Amino acid sequence: MNLNRYEIFLKVAEIGNITRAAEILNYTQAGISHAISALEKEAGVTLLIRSSNGVTLTDNGLRLIAPIQALVNEQRNLTQTIYEINNVVAGTLKIGIFTSISTWFPSVMKGFHNLYPDTRFELFSGDYDDITDNIISGRIDCGFLSTSVTSVDKGLLFTPVYDDPMLVLMPPSHPLTAKEALSIEDIKNESFILPSKGSDNDILAVLKSMEHNINARYILNDEFSVMSMVAGGFGITIMPELIYQNFKLNLVARPLMPKSHRTIGVASLPSNKISILTRTFIKYLADTGFSFK
Repeated sequence: MNLNRYEIFLKVAEIGNITRAAEILNYTQAGISHAISALEKEAGVTLLIRSSNGVTLTDNGLRLIAPIQALVNEQRNLTQTIYEINNVVAGTLKIGIFTSISTWFPSVMKGFHNLYPDTRFELFSGDYDDITDNIISGRIDCGFLSTSVTSVDKGLLFTPVYDDPMLVLMPPSHPLTAKEALSIEDIKNESFILPSKGSDNDILAVLKSMEHNINARYILNDEFSVMSMVAGGFGITIMPELIYQNFKLNLVARPLMPKSHRTIGVASLPSNKISILTRTFIKYLADTGFSFK
């Protein structure tokens, strides 16, 4: 059995597009199509439905996702066990990241690769729920989360890396900009603009200290849209400092009083269930104490 075709199938199923999967995996489009056809021939069933909009899984394809993922994971575990026996840190590390650390993460990749040149990274972008699910399912080795995510306490190892201050963001014309810091009492009656479920964990962790429900005027898909609406004068929001710094918008930021922050860290399965590569990477993050700024 050629395991490459299984990894290719998983990537095509994830992306939903053969051309894009070929770019990511550094294959030709013909090579990807050949691998999928070979797997369909081996399985004796059609796995993908091709159309002008991309590809979708057939019912049989959906049934094979979990066992193929398990097979690929077992092969990677075997490879990592061989590396561990020989005390070698090498292989591919699959990591889940979210938007506000994406500009910082390349420096981490470079620093780690300089120490361990036989390693490479495969990144999966998503919100906290996506990252948590992917860790538990074995699709990724580890991922960045914050302590506001309750699943961190449900069987995942969590290593803190950075404390990210939470800020109140307002348009420059807002009366509350006159204050140097804002309490929950100051903002509890304001109109809020919030990101959608899955991206709102850190904000809700702050707001749950309010004694009554906030006035959520708009719920938008992403943080940039939220901050754009705030800049347009439609309300205020609370955002981590890292997200605020990533977007150059006409906003005024004020710290909360008392101070509030989210603790960002890297999460994985328990130490006895992860590879030497994953353990080494987590230790690297903890020891280097990278600043996100």
